[in-house]
Amino acid sequence: MISRKTRIAVIGAGKIGEAIIRILLKKGFKNIVATCKTSFRKNYLEKLPIKVTLNNREAAAESELIIISVKPHQVESVLKDIKDVVDDKLIISVAAGIPTSFYEERLKGARIIRAMPNINILTGYSATAICKGEHASKEDLRIAEEFFKYMGYVAIVEERLIDPITAYSGSGPAFVLEFFEAFVLAGLKVGIPRDLALNLAINTMVGTAKLLENDGRHPAELRDMVITPGGVTIEGIHVLEKNGFKAMIIEAVEKTYEKSSKLLKT
Repeated sequence: MISRKTRIAVIGAGKIGEAIIRILLKKGFKNIVATCKTSFRKNYLEKLPIKVTLNNREAAAESELIIISVKPHQVESVLKDIKDVVDDKLIISVAAGIPTSFYEERLKGARIIRAMPNINILTGYSATAICKGEHASKEDLRIAEEFFKYMGYVAIVEERLIDPITAYSGSGPAFVLEFFEAFVLAGLKVGIPRDLALNLAINTMVGTAKLLENDGRHPAELRDMVITPGGVTIEGIHVLEKNGFKAMIIEAVEKTYEKSSKLLKT
């Protein structure tokens, strides 16, 4: 079980790492140490009530739970830094594209949990998938689930699904925001003031997501509730279908998955 007194290291306090730290602080965790690469970033993070260091080994040595939140190409260097101070410690990686076996080959006997949150962690509404490595226990998996539930929805999955999920819900907010931006611009095009267009778009999308979450019906069924024969909505749906809107979304996720699955090789 994770407690508010658990000593936690966040190695790589970039955007996602910082978001994790801020959520933990809001939830009452106090024993947090973060690492970063530059003195400039260190000075920024020191505004938070945490310890900040440039030394990964130091942070890992004094912690019970270690979060690795660096870019994929930086993982190997981090593991070299900490390999002799992580025996019997739980390590959670949020680095994209790096399998648990990569850690286990370099940290013999390490208890590894692999996680893929998304940028919505900034608001406490992340969609996070987690899986366990060979040496991690069911209790380790339960701890990771509890940890990420502080930050939103959590799904426990087989590791083979993590790369597709990286492309899907990991990159998903970018695709949603692309549509969101276009939707706001469409509002401006038909004469709606900018602030009003933005607020209508936010509430339309949040409300639609809640409808989908609470209703239980297929998205197509709910969509058809908005469409009336010969009405206005079908005109817009016709344009989306004619221009291959669904096909573009499917291909975007597919191409993102292809890139995700190649990260370790590059």
